[in-house]
Amino acid sequence: MQHPLCWYYMHEHHPDVSSFRFKRTKPEGLIEVMNEGSYIMAEYSERTGIVKWQRVVSAPQKEKIERWLGEHYPAQRQRTPR
Repeated sequence: MQHPLCWYYMHEHHPDVSSFRFKRTKPEGLIEVMNEGSYIMAEYSERTGIVKWQRVVSAPQKEKIERWLGEHYPAQRQRTPR
């Protein structure tokens, strides 16, 4: 049987976006999403706007992080050659 606090933590406690760090790997590279323990949780491509998750994160937390990334690092539109 699972302890009631484990259920509460898994279903009710969602860390704030501010508990994550966002770090660009290279000047034009991916943006890493890291948790408080410096584990890479996801990688975000500013070029495509796609987030690739590396670790399990609750759906509401994923939505918050993906929204934050889109607001702070909007996907770059592809330039069409003339």
